[in-house]
Order: sequence, then structure tokens, then C-alpha cells
Amino acid sequence: MRRYLLLGLTLLVLFPLKAQVEKEGDFEKMKKESQDMFEQFKQQANKEFEDFRKKANDEYAHFMEEAWTSYAVKDAEEIPMEPKPVITYEHEARVTNDMIEYDVIEDVPTDRLPSQRLPLASISNEDLVLVGQPEPLEPIMATFDASATMQSLSLYGSSIKVRVEPEPKKPIKLKNLTEKSIARMWKKLSCPYYDNIAAECLRQRKACNLCDWAYVKLTEKMANKYFGEGTNESIVLQMYILVQSGYQMRIAMAENRLTLLMGSNEKIYGYKYCEMEGIQYYIIDRSLEDKSMLIFDRAFPQEKSLSLALVQPKFSLERTEKQTFSAQDYPEITVTVETNKNLLDFYNDYPVSGQWNYYSHASLSECVKRDLYPVLQKAIEGKKEVEAVNMLLNFVQTGFGYSSDQDQFGYERPLYPDETFYYPYCDCEDRSILFSCLVRELVGLDVVLLSYPGHVTTAVHFNEPVKGDYLLVRDEKYVICEPTWPGASVGLCADKFKEKKPIVMPM
Repeated sequence: MRRYLLLGLTLLVLFPLKAQVEKEGDFEKMKKESQDMFEQFKQQANKEFEDFRKKANDEYAHFMEEAWTSYAVKDAEEIPMEPKPVITYEHEARVTNDMIEYDVIEDVPTDRLPSQRLPLASISNEDLVLVGQPEPLEPIMATFDASATMQSLSLYGSSIKVRVEPEPKKPIKLKNLTEKSIARMWKKLSCPYYDNIAAECLRQRKACNLCDWAYVKLTEKMANKYFGEGTNESIVLQMYILVQSGYQMRIAMAENRLTLLMGSNEKIYGYKYCEMEGIQYYIIDRSLEDKSMLIFDRAFPQEKSLSLALVQPKFSLERTEKQTFSAQDYPEITVTVETNKNLLDFYNDYPVSGQWNYYSHASLSECVKRDLYPVLQKAIEGKKEVEAVNMLLNFVQTGFGYSSDQDQFGYERPLYPDETFYYPYCDCEDRSILFSCLVRELVGLDVVLLSYPGHVTTAVHFNEPVKGDYLLVRDEKYVICEPTWPGASVGLCADKFKEKKPIVMPM
């Protein structure tokens, strides 16, 4: 709110000055006066923001001095392991017009998804950004002086340029690992020097299109740069940056080490956690998850939980070996694709989420789109919706090798669309995720994911009449499209699944 007030006051000052300039013609003089006034407003606003944050941090540190609380560590929830059917399909099977009964999944998080869909058949991801990410309690205005230099942090093979000031002559050091010592360090961090560090991290979050998890990794790199990798001081600095950035974090003592816990309202598989006031806080450092923990469980004002929603981060391109994919029934759809190893490394490190819509909305990287989309666009150009979707369906059905996650990875692992073009095999949810992405972005149709016991498929909302098995979602007709069954055309649902109710996940 304060940033908008500042902007409004500035405009109120500048508009009359503009009118006065036009009347008197003394442009340079009035320009300097308006700039001086703006700088005064800016400095005053910066001081108010800093004072407000410092007061909040002083109160936070006061509670930090009190005894921390012991919480039970709960076991990580394992990724569901369900056998996936090996699917075959007879071409002569009849396409019916049966309505499928279903159960609607509980509200799917959408407040952290991209702010808009990609323009139809777009190759660039520039306009696809996350919304709803945590924000500082008050704007953090960087106040670097002339001594600041640009330095690089390495994040998933990418060089992230950040401004860095010379370190203070008396660097902060924890005297011991006690509540009071940590609180004293927190108070010392609450100053313009370390606020500049937080401001740089936030600047790079926007510049590199970093999701919450990537931002956690960036702040870890930044904290390690100042205090050394994995030191207790670096953990406190990372906690400080994340809290100032608006994230719901907790800090814990485990024997002689500190670790962070990230609050999330979403289920994150494979990470142990502590539950506090109904919120699950996942332990980031897995080497400490079996230790007894004392946790500082005080909330910072206006904190917001971490989400696993993402769009394509802007990582440097390290090309993988090219692979060729073809649609069995449409020879014109043959494409050779390379992927980005840096992005694949990031996905390999990314926590597994149960929100399949996140995987689809992550879209494809620009390097894959450059190879793939022109071929698909040319193939479906001028086609009716159902014909275009059938072509994309056949490409996904026949262009990729099939294997269960258990056989390929040893555990259940949904793949992001880029990963499907890299790994030798994929299964039903991977194909459904990729197919839903292609249909949304190339044909412009809405898609829902359908979860059956041991199987995932899709249904598409067409703008024209289409025969076949369907569901009614929000009173709109969605026609079954099965990306896993070679030869299954739009509208065909296997008899074995007609008898079961899927869970519908809107996109």
C-alpha cells in the first residue's frame, strides 16, 4: 500500500510542475526541482520502510530469545506406487457416446499458476510468469554505494549476476548456538547492508523467473557466499533473506547445527516435516531430519507459504544430445529435439508434487519449442479441432517409448514436459501432462486430467460437436482423449475405466 501512496504523491507533484514548465519555459530548472523532490520522497519512503521492517525484526528477535519448542518429526510421505496398465487397443473398437461418472477433486491450487496462458502457438515464454509469490512486508529498496561490484553466483549451471558490497570490517559471528546468540545475530542482520542482499535476491527472482524452490536455492547460494557453505551463520542469513522476502519459514537447532523448515500448504513427497498449527514445515537439510529438533515457531508478519508451482526459469542453455520423435500415423510429424541439461538438473532436484496441473503449466522450454512447435504448427494448420487433437494424440501415443516409473527410476516420478523428451521412457501421467500442454498451447482448448486407480488420462473441451465418451465439468462437455493407448482416437474410453469414477483435476 505504501508504495502506491508514494507513487501517487510523486505524480501529484510532477504534474503541476509539468504545467508550470510549459508556462514558463524554464525546463531544466523545473526538471531539477522535480527530481530533487522525487529523491526526497524516495529517501523518506525508504527510511519509513526500513524503520517499519526494523521494528518488525526487533520484535521477531525478541521472541527468538525465548526457549524454542521441541516438535516431533513426522515421516516423509512416500510417493504413491500404483501399478500402471500396459495398454493395447484394437482399432475396430466402437467409439460410444457414454457419459462418464466422476468425482471432482478438492479445490486445486490456482493462485500460484502462470498469470496468463501462452498466446496460441507461441514459442517464447517471456510473458509466462508466476503470480502470487510471497512479497516483502514492505518494499526493500536497495541502497548500494559506489563500492558495490557485480559478482556471479552459479545456479544450475547458470551465472547469476548480483551486486555485492565489501564485507563489513567486523563480520557477524555466532558466539555459540543459543537462542540469545541467534537473536543477536538477527538484530545485526536487520540493517541496510543485509537488506541490500535480500533486495538483490528478489531482483534476480524476477529477472530469472525463479519459482519458490529455485529462490530457496538462490538464497542458499547467496548466504554461503557471505558466511561459508553450510555454516550456522549462513543458515541464519538465508532465513533472514527468505523471511524478509515474505516466505513462511522456521529455523531449528539440531544438535550443533541449524537448519531451515519451509512451510507449505501443498503435499511435498519425500521430505520429513514437523506440523505446527496445521501447517506442514518440511526440513530442507535431509542430513538433519532424523535429529531431535528445537524450533523457533514464531510467525513473521504477512508470511506466505512456499508453492511448487513453476514456469520455465531462465537458466543458461547446455544442450543435450538430439533425439527424434515421430507420429506413427502422420509421417509429416517427425521432429528432432534437444533439451537443456541445466533445466533437467533442476527438475531432477525438484521436490515431487501431487499437483499434476503444476507439471502441465510449467510448459516446455524455449529450446524444445524452437524444434517442436513449428513442425506441429505446420501439421495441424487449417485442421478442424478434432483432427488437430487426433494428430497431437497420435504423436504422444506413438512417438515415445512406454515404461513404468518403477522400471525406469525405481520409484514413482511424474515428468515435466521437457523430461519426456529426454528420458528413454514415459508412462501415462507423463504423456497426459505433455498432451495437455500441447493441446492448450497449440490448439487453444481447455484440458482436464483424469485420475483413475493406477492410470491417468485426459479430457478436452471442444468448441465444436465431437462424438465419443465424455464428462460434464462445470456443465461443459469434456471428451475423453487417451494419450497412452496407441491408436485410440478422440472420444474413446476403455470399457474397464467406464466402470470406474475418475477424479477430475481441472487445469
